[in-house]
Amino acid sequence: MLFVDGMNGVINHNETVQWLYVLTGSLSRLVVKTALKLLIVFVEYSESNSPLLIRAVNTVATERGMKPWSCVMEVLEERNGSDTELLMFAMTLINKVNQTITW
Repeated sequence: MLFVDGMNGVINHNETVQWLYVLTGSLSRLVVKTALKLLIVFVEYSESNSPLLIRAVNTVATERGMKPWSCVMEVLEERNGSDTELLMFAMTLINKVNQTITW
């Protein structure tokens, strides 16, 4: 993903973005943290990637019968907040997507 060809491949293959979003709901904190970091890189790469992420999130939510962004919201709902870095990545992703969308 960090190289132009790799990022263009991800941009053109929304299933990969969907998969990364699904990984944010993993039971493994390391997997969640890595998926969030990669999604942040994806959104920061180009402003036009935010709508692609939103489309991926909505597709996953529809297919699984859940609310959009519920995987990321579960990270933020951690009661003990023991992993502040994980919370920070989740909020950073939400803020980055929100900054690039014109409401």
